[in-house]
Amino acid sequence: MSVKPITSHGQFISIMMEEGKTVIVDFVSESCPHCKAIAPTFDELASKFSSDKIEFYVINAEKLDDVSFEVGGITSYPTFIAFKDGNKMEESTFGAARNDFRTRQHFNKINLPEVKHSARDLSRRINSQMTTRDW
Repeated sequence: MSVKPITSHGQFISIMMEEGKTVIVDFVSESCPHCKAIAPTFDELASKFSSDKIEFYVINAEKLDDVSFEVGGITSYPTFIAFKDGNKMEESTFGAARNDFRTRQHFNKINLPEVKHSARDLSRRINSQMTTRDW
């Protein structure tokens, strides 16, 4: 499966109401270069780990500011939030600071063994991209 867009507040509420699911949401801005840089890695995670119990979504936080407000206010992009049964489990904001790009630590806190397994490799690839790209 791939990353699915959330395009309305109603859709977000519907997804949060589903029991027994872990939902990982990437809150982005269309004008954010860091959001675009991490998107392929987030897509890769979704392709690898999506199942009937884990789903990956993306929200344009500027267009759906009511959802951004509801989850506590999104102030930096990209922001990743994991929800379990509609409850916020973990939040990680990478924003623009290269040194805050901690994918492995973020997914370790989510406590999904299948995601933790390859998070170290993804973290290495992301850090490699961050050092080779000109921001």
